[in-house]
Parts: sequence; C-alpha cells; structure tokens
Amino acid sequence: MPVLEVENLKKYYPVRKGFLQRTVNHVKAVDGVSFHLNPGETLGLVGESGCGKTTVGRSILRLTPPTAGTVMFKGKDLGKMDRETLRKTRTSLQIIFQDPFSSLNPRMNVGQIIAEPIKNFEDLSKSKIRQRVAKLMTRVGLRSAQTGRYPHEFSGGQRQRIGIARALAVNPDVIICDEAVSALDVSIQAQIINLLRDLQEEMNLAYLFIAHDLSVVEHISHRVAVMYLGRIVELASARSLYKNPLHPYTKALLSAVPIPDPLVKQEQNIVLSGDVPSPLDPPEGCTFHPRCPMARDKCRTRPGYREIEPDHWIACHLYP
Repeated sequence: MPVLEVENLKKYYPVRKGFLQRTVNHVKAVDGVSFHLNPGETLGLVGESGCGKTTVGRSILRLTPPTAGTVMFKGKDLGKMDRETLRKTRTSLQIIFQDPFSSLNPRMNVGQIIAEPIKNFEDLSKSKIRQRVAKLMTRVGLRSAQTGRYPHEFSGGQRQRIGIARALAVNPDVIICDEAVSALDVSIQAQIINLLRDLQEEMNLAYLFIAHDLSVVEHISHRVAVMYLGRIVELASARSLYKNPLHPYTKALLSAVPIPDPLVKQEQNIVLSGDVPSPLDPPEGCTFHPRCPMARDKCRTRPGYREIEPDHWIACHLYP
C-alpha cells in the first residue's frame, strides 16, 4: 500500500486588480498532478525553475492549502482531517528546506532547534530529550558536543545535517526534500545524498526528492517524475527514464546533462525554442507544444496522462 497518494492536485493563485481587488485571473502553479509514493522509495521530482515542484511539496504538507485534489497519507485524506488530527499526523510528514541557513532559527542553538519538535509532540523529560538530540546529532555526522553552538558557527553542509536531524526528530515516514542539496558544493552534495540513502535503508523512509539537477536525481531516485508548467509530463523508473526518455521535454532536459567522461562522446544538445510560457496564461492543450520540435496540430488539445509501458506514464500525443 502506498504511504502517500496524490490525486489531481491543483494550486491556483488568484490575480486581483482594481479598487475592489476582484479576481481577474489565476496563476496555475500546479495544474492536476497525480502520483503515489511507496514506503522506502524515493520519487524524484524534476523540472525547470518555476514549474511548480516546490508548490507540490508545500501543498502536500498543507503549508500551502491546495485549490483542489486529494492527498492521502496511509489511506487517510489530509484535507478532511480536523486541526488536531492534522497536527499529530504532521509528525509523519516532514520537510528538509532548500536553504540550510534561513530554515534555522539564528537565536536558538542546535540542541534547541532539534529538540523543539520533540517537545511539541512528545512528553519526555529533559534528560531523555538531551539523549535523543545527542543521538540524532551523531547519526547525521555531527558531534554531540556541538549542541550548544548556533547555526552561524557551522558550514553549509553541517547546517543541512542539522535540518535533517530536525526532520528525523519525530520519527517520520515521509520526508520531502525540497532542493535539499542545491545550495551545497558538489563534494558536500555527495555526502548528504549518501547520508539520506543510509537513513532510508535504516528507517524505511520515503522521500519526495525535489531537484533540478538530473545527475543527483538519478543517483538517489527509484522513480522520476518530470514536471513542466504545473503538470507531470512523464513518470517512470529512474533506469527506464534515463535510458529511454520518451517525452520531447524529458529528452531535451537529459541532453543538457554533461557527461563527466572525456572519452564518451556527448550527444548534441536539444535546444528548445522560445521561453517557458507564463503560468498566468498557459498554452491550450499540451503546454509544451509551442517549444516542442515534434509538435503537431493535435498537440493543441490536452493529451491524456496514461501508462504506455509497465510503470511508465506519459502525457504526449506522440504515443497513442
């Protein structure tokens, strides 16, 4: 049974004008996203900046209330929960933010930051909280003696480890990693990715790994979903997607990934024409068709999202 099921998720932001601030249009940040996440699995969510990846993650956690759609956690609809039930359920759904500095309170030391969620959700003595904080610090690769230090005294990679420890403090089942390594150096990225994989094996965690770096996503993900302008255009296993991409947008993204071996010939990049359309006024039909080198007249109608191979979903008229 999937631990998380997202069905037709939408998030529209109203555009208001005039003295009475009437709604004249909507920014369609997320426009009908569906997927599921299994226990112990990592689903990579990739796409260009502004395609709606972060909004999907925040809408799942209800940090941003969705406009429409359902989010089921272990068979229960998060949207129908009362405030107290949702509060308790949030211990199972945590997030690691993109910026490891601004996501930490500069007025609290590391011990207080990691202990805060434990105090909010569990009734433990101070000594037991200190013991758990020290154990979490050690587990993410920090020294327990550093609990009295403040965020500005740590490097970027260390601060992200603190964010991971805070997310683990309440024993979650699902962690949304929102560009969790994009602000780090490449060598530090590898360390954090390996830490996340070790924690996943140890605790059977499920990750929704939001990123724009396709090489990082390939390294950590079991399945990958590709987003374009608020919609998922292709979803498949990581091996299948990287070996045999089908959607023209996915092919263009993968063609731009540099190959770090000088002996391997780099295929010619697929250069897309034009700019990404505005989510305020997206194109009719397939939102990618104005830039697609393989577009047809039929692409002016919205393609269905369907499974064309086992566990390989696509929204494209090129594959009937």
